[in-house]
Amino acid sequence: MCFSVAQITKKLAGGAAGTAAWVTNVGNEYGQVLVSVLTAAEGDGLANMAAGLMGRYRVAGKAPPKVLYVDRDCCVTVGQSKTAEMFHEWHELKVRLDVWHLMRRFARGVTTDSHQLYGLFMARLSLAIFEWDDGDVARLTEAKQSEEGRGAHIKLSAKELARHCRRRTRGVAETERLLQEVLDTLWEAEDTMGVPLIDRARMEEIWSTQRRHLDCIQDPAGVELYTQTGELTKGGVRLPVYRCARGSTSLESFHLHLCRFIPGKPFPLSITAWRAHTYTYNWADLLLTLTTLLSVA
Repeated sequence: MCFSVAQITKKLAGGAAGTAAWVTNVGNEYGQVLVSVLTAAEGDGLANMAAGLMGRYRVAGKAPPKVLYVDRDCCVTVGQSKTAEMFHEWHELKVRLDVWHLMRRFARGVTTDSHQLYGLFMARLSLAIFEWDDGDVARLTEAKQSEEGRGAHIKLSAKELARHCRRRTRGVAETERLLQEVLDTLWEAEDTMGVPLIDRARMEEIWSTQRRHLDCIQDPAGVELYTQTGELTKGGVRLPVYRCARGSTSLESFHLHLCRFIPGKPFPLSITAWRAHTYTYNWADLLLTLTTLLSVA
């Protein structure tokens, strides 16, 4: 399950301005949005939402989720995080920080995201955190080799790897070592114009504060994060098709959709109701059923 907060509705004007500036969404491993709540402040007043969601699981007779990916409030030095306290009925719930959000925090230490080496830096961060399953990669390589010929140079695309191969986190110690290696390699890196890639003072501060979250991004033991959704044959080799439940990527895509869905001009004070009657969303299958009543006096 994933939990994400974003500033979406910035277009309410007049007396309604600031009353519903943030949206919080909770999604499941199938890419479906289970609940969507508008609040006046970031992460404010979500206890009722959490209670309602836990109640829905109880009534449906479904086992509680084992892992919850968040974009903030993943851990504290003492006691439980705010997120864990909200879902207090789910005693076995593991709260994890979404890896993409951790990487974005590191990206703030780069001088500009238009730097020639920015893509390389982000790719190296990802490689320091994740490793591909050797068996899955070998099977995909065999399929490509059989399809293109034994003498062909085989290159596996990111899309093929994501579709047919599983990956896992490397563990805290190895991740810390590799991230430090990435930074040590790129501290002095510059583009062809002599512009440095990294703002060293800023990045050192980020690294010192984010180091403690390396444990928060590790895959929880005993939780299967991949579901096989199909199978195809390439070069005579049968390849499974996987869907990954790790992280909050599907909700980030949903936030982008909401930004485009909400009209561009500010709403006047005369808005009297906003009621979502049916709100079922499945990004993975590109199915969206959204019935919304917006009455303007």
